[in-house]
Amino acid sequence: MIKNATAVKAKIKNKAGGDSDKSQIILRIYLMERLLERVSLSQYRDNFVLKGGLLVSSLVGVDMRSTMDVDTTVKSLPLNKRSAQKILEEIIAVKLEDGVAFRITKVQDIMEGHEYEGIRFMIECTMDKLKQTIKVDISTGDEITPRAVAYKLPLIIEDRSINLWAYNLETLLAEKLETIMVRAEANTRMRDFYDIHVLLEQDVVTIYRDTMKSAFYATCKRRKSTERIVTIDDVINKIADDEVMKQQWKNYRKNNYYVGTLEWDDVIGSTRTLRTMVE
Repeated sequence: MIKNATAVKAKIKNKAGGDSDKSQIILRIYLMERLLERVSLSQYRDNFVLKGGLLVSSLVGVDMRSTMDVDTTVKSLPLNKRSAQKILEEIIAVKLEDGVAFRITKVQDIMEGHEYEGIRFMIECTMDKLKQTIKVDISTGDEITPRAVAYKLPLIIEDRSINLWAYNLETLLAEKLETIMVRAEANTRMRDFYDIHVLLEQDVVTIYRDTMKSAFYATCKRRKSTERIVTIDDVINKIADDEVMKQQWKNYRKNNYYVGTLEWDDVIGSTRTLRTMVE
């Protein structure tokens, strides 16, 4: 375990190869990991399930995906602002010899359409003179099919991992495909298209077709969008040709170094591939 900011900065600089943008991303992920290690050592370890961008990044590598927040769902716990803050305060109080201190600075409800309700925390992280704010989203009631999986989260600048629960890959993909189906041309979440592409390309975790189909239908049932499934092919065809979405993709590619030269047609092709897996 790294115990001071000087050593952390040196390791980050080495991993980033002198790229300042990448250094900031690695630092943010490192601080998220410091929080998640405390989760893994707390009494709430079995209640938290990792999902979202940090999980994607850990599966495909920081060179392929960055993230701005820690995205989790909780099980077997009541979720409201007061109870969630109490739990999070207990977690950040877990003692670790990493020199990192946390302070909750803001708590707010999340209401992002039909698929996402929960609580968002802004947490200030301090290590020596280094200071950074991370965002932690906590939701509840997500349908994980067939179940959460035990996951060893590889640490970004240390040669070890931490034990957590995480979404299985099929549920991760199912939620993204359902969001694409429902939001259609109004979708501004280019990361969902990108994530589907890189997750289908990765060779770390196998995607099982039967589980993929079950996870998609379970997600649609949970989100009350089952009747929209018949529209999914038309939706994908429309967004493939939508000029606004093509421009949004170009903007996403420009603002995220890891996307490289990936074209809109490439990610749409991967979305179509995933669609065939839930037929």
